[in-house]
Amino acid sequence: MLRDLSLQRSYRSGRDVLVDDFYVPCLQEAVSYDRAVGYFSSALYHVLALAFSDFVRRGGHIRLICSPALTPEDFAAMKEADQIGRYAQSTVRTDLEMLLARPEAVPATKLLATLIANGIIDVRIAFADHPSGIANGIFHDKLGVFEDGEGKRVSFIGSTNETWRAWGLNHESFDVFCSWKNEEQLLRTRDHSDDFRLLWLGRDPGVRTAYLEQVTQDQLAAIADDDLDHAIQAVRSHQLRSRTRTARRPLMEHQHLVLADWEAKDHRGIVNFATGAGKTLTALEGVRRWTNNGGAAVIMVPGRELHAQWMREIEIEMPGAMILPAGAGSSKADWQQLLPIFTAAGNSASERRIVVVTNKTFASDDFQRRLKSGGHLLIVTDEMHRTGSPTVLDVLQRTRCGAALGLSATFRRQFDEEGTNRLLEFFGPVLMPVIGLAEALTLGMLVPYDYRLHELRLDDDEMEQYEDLTKRIGLMVSRGASFNDANSPLQMLMIRRARILKQARGKVPAAAEILRQEYQPGDRWLVYCDDIAQLKALTSECLEATLPVLEFYSEMRSDRDAVIRSLSQHGGIVIAIRCLDEGVDIPVTDHALILASSTVEREYIQRRGRVLRQAPDTGKVSAEVHDLMLVDAIGGALTKSEALRALEFVRLARNPAARDRLKAIVALSHDPVTLPDWIEDDEEGD
Repeated sequence: MLRDLSLQRSYRSGRDVLVDDFYVPCLQEAVSYDRAVGYFSSALYHVLALAFSDFVRRGGHIRLICSPALTPEDFAAMKEADQIGRYAQSTVRTDLEMLLARPEAVPATKLLATLIANGIIDVRIAFADHPSGIANGIFHDKLGVFEDGEGKRVSFIGSTNETWRAWGLNHESFDVFCSWKNEEQLLRTRDHSDDFRLLWLGRDPGVRTAYLEQVTQDQLAAIADDDLDHAIQAVRSHQLRSRTRTARRPLMEHQHLVLADWEAKDHRGIVNFATGAGKTLTALEGVRRWTNNGGAAVIMVPGRELHAQWMREIEIEMPGAMILPAGAGSSKADWQQLLPIFTAAGNSASERRIVVVTNKTFASDDFQRRLKSGGHLLIVTDEMHRTGSPTVLDVLQRTRCGAALGLSATFRRQFDEEGTNRLLEFFGPVLMPVIGLAEALTLGMLVPYDYRLHELRLDDDEMEQYEDLTKRIGLMVSRGASFNDANSPLQMLMIRRARILKQARGKVPAAAEILRQEYQPGDRWLVYCDDIAQLKALTSECLEATLPVLEFYSEMRSDRDAVIRSLSQHGGIVIAIRCLDEGVDIPVTDHALILASSTVEREYIQRRGRVLRQAPDTGKVSAEVHDLMLVDAIGGALTKSEALRALEFVRLARNPAARDRLKAIVALSHDPVTLPDWIEDDEEGD
């Protein structure tokens, strides 16, 4: 709902991204949108086509009052209001004719016509009844009103016309009023709604409002699509967005080399680059080369966030490419209809077709029946270890393709050697060069970091439960119980013991104290929790301490993209659970705090990688990783897995004090850990 949005009192170009920060979030929560403007240009059809598609699918309705731009000379030449009205109507028809003459604009224009023909958008033309009294439009202020299903309203008034240039390019500003905030704003939103109603009914003094003439209605009906979903998908499959960056990013030497190795190995292999070393850009260059030669490309991703991220990256790096989304909330009817076309051979630079699909959808019978597999097909898999699950891997290995490219910083599946080997059989060998974290830091692709270790003890009753479970686990192992049976009583005991560590009662207060002591205005923190309960508890403590905290998790009601944008623009603390682990691009973070650290090597390496990405626009030059580590009564590491994780984190950190402290902790540990040679070597070097 609208009241779930964190809206500002005003927005201004330069300080805010008007479309992303205000326009689209309001559309995502509203069921109606009333808009009255002095200028409505044909370029807005693109905005309507792209920004309103989800709004339309939810049954949204738009009323638009507009006046084509009339110059002072126009007013001077047309003394009678009827003449002005006829001219205003003719400019709408001219706009449509001009758009239909431009092939790249046809899908958006057809969608607008379809929306109007279906009564989803009502358009009325407004013009000055007394031209000398009103300057070049219906009125000076530009007014908009969003309303949601609860009757809550957001109104805005300011300089923005209903054009793509106004929302995306010009320097504009407007004030915002929310009906639920206080009595004054409630009254303002009511006044704005009443003002619009008077304009819509043609009762505002000095302004005449007219329906579109029948000739314009007929023209719209003639070009409208019979199927609204098809009209929406036609636009989504074309690239009509204005782009802030059109130049392709150049490849670095290691990216050129790994692609040369891929081609030399018959277009099979695994790109094993650390987070931030450019796996995505490398893969997109591979897709470009393959589709240039007539091939089709399918890009597989594990979840919704990466799905959206790949869509954006393709739009930037391959302008003009047609993208078919499958899974991640996209229309099933659309991809079912278009998948055979998108995966057929015959691509070219001018007609490039790429499918972006979630692993779950790829493995479905519906997708496999329609996929045109064969030697022309390239399969790219991001976070390729996730395709090692039996359900997905069985389908993947049955899929015929001429090329395969796996992407992962840590492709080996922990405790699943068979799954790892099957992935290697399908994708091929690890390609050279391999870029690990050390290489990425040396090459300047990641920022250097300090490692801050915070020691914590279990409460007495937690320690008693932990020791009891440890004894029971040891007894079962001594009797021959296997760790490989996922549903065995042994595994259940291990899960219960791990839960005690992740949910230790002291973690939330300790984390809150770290944030109170360490957070500085402008910092960008990412905090990893175990589950929603832990996240909510830490959020509550942060709010009590007046810290700027935001939540990020899969089931959250507010816009998750808005959370990341807010972090980027204003700083703050984002408290998250696992949904930010894999591949999600959040380079602005400069501090990480890990409450519930995974013992899976791949996951904790990814968590560190999130905070080491470069972010030139923020002035970020380094990062800090804060890690809560459980220790026993004498100060030794409580578990071997936590000690190993800490050793990995400290290995490439630049602060030597953390190494010295960790050596002492390991020396006191009940479960011994062999110190790696590099710790002793560093000590001797000092």
